[in-house]
Amino acid sequence: MAKKYWRRRRHSNKSDPLAALFLLTVLGLGFYVFKYTEQVIGLILIILSLFIAGILVHYILKKQKQKAFLDQDDERILFALKCMTPPQFEQEMARMFSALGFRTEVVGGANDGGIDVKAYKDGKTYFVQCKKFIIRVATPHDVRDFLGAITNVKDPAEKGYLVTTNKFTLMAEKAAEGNPRIELIDGNQLTRYYKKAFGKDVPDAESKSEMISINQDKKTCPQCQGILVLKIAQKGDHAGKQFWGCSNYPNCRYLKNI
Repeated sequence: MAKKYWRRRRHSNKSDPLAALFLLTVLGLGFYVFKYTEQVIGLILIILSLFIAGILVHYILKKQKQKAFLDQDDERILFALKCMTPPQFEQEMARMFSALGFRTEVVGGANDGGIDVKAYKDGKTYFVQCKKFIIRVATPHDVRDFLGAITNVKDPAEKGYLVTTNKFTLMAEKAAEGNPRIELIDGNQLTRYYKKAFGKDVPDAESKSEMISINQDKKTCPQCQGILVLKIAQKGDHAGKQFWGCSNYPNCRYLKNI
């Protein structure tokens, strides 16, 4: 018993000088602040000013870095997006849609139900699925699965955006063709959305053709009142060019060149 008391007492003796030193330090600082109040306030203001200046410099450098990044060619921007991890890519797509005027929420995960980002605008809900592919291409299976998530009766969306850093197969494009509730965004379109979102102007023709589904109301066919869908001519003199075609094709063959 005496031995335990002695150990406790010896430990207490060791801590006493530390406590006394701490108390003296606090008292010394208090006395210094009291005696040199103006100097202390001046020092605090200098530190605060340097801190605010540091934040501003960091913000300016970040903006310059982002501008330099957007000034790169499309291939380098796309390469940077491909180098992200899937969660990072989902966060970046949420940031992009936020810059385009949506309120976004990242919901991707193990049980996301095929939805990585939920976007809200004008009281409507939009779904975004992110396919961060390097070699693999998006298939009709990807399109059909996403369409199932968009049209889920328990939680339907006004529209869905299927975004990939690579390409869609021809059959995948066919699976989405004529359906106004889904838009496919491949790597080339993605870089233009990305530049537009963060303040980098893109040529008017590209801007009008590729941003129209987000920034404008749906177009209707003047002949049958169906929905006009953005398409790409596969053959003829206008092969490779985009045009508006009626979703009721082949019953309605109305088209409008861009």
